[in-house]
Amino acid sequence: MGRRRRTPTLTLLNGAPGSGKSTLAALLAEERPLAFALDIDTIKHALGGWDEDLTRSGLQARRLATAMIGQHLADGHDVVLGQYLARTPFLEELEQLAAAHEARFVEVALILDEQTLARRLQSRRDRPDRPEQSRNDRFVSPGQAGELIRSIEEVLTMRPAARRADASGSIEETLASVRALLAA
Repeated sequence: MGRRRRTPTLTLLNGAPGSGKSTLAALLAEERPLAFALDIDTIKHALGGWDEDLTRSGLQARRLATAMIGQHLADGHDVVLGQYLARTPFLEELEQLAAAHEARFVEVALILDEQTLARRLQSRRDRPDRPEQSRNDRFVSPGQAGELIRSIEEVLTMRPAARRADASGSIEETLASVRALLAA
């Protein structure tokens, strides 16, 4: 008798820069065999001249990412994607991609208050943890924290199935919250 194939999961961690998306995606992927922690910014930064046309390079990186996501789900493996999405079209595309591969789609919004986000953005500017932070942070300032939070909240009004995780605490606390949401 053959083993029953487990349904793969596409987990989207949506949140502002500095909310912990990439770190959480990597930690969640480590917990599951062959799970793929995908960072679209890493793909974007691998494109020549990416910072000369942010829209074009971002869209190309998303096209490449969806191809990788589709293949990984088709192979029966989980994908954890951390991405700041302030509009719904790519969210809807990801949801449809998961459905096309008979995968579970879980959308988690990482929620922060303005003061905490501004502090994290400033800290990243002062001491980036990863090379992509210093690259991306040229385009995002601590003064934009309120705008970033409002954009996520606006998207959430159109995404009633999205789950919310408080990301204002430590990475360990946020990871525990996200794990609980994924288990629900």
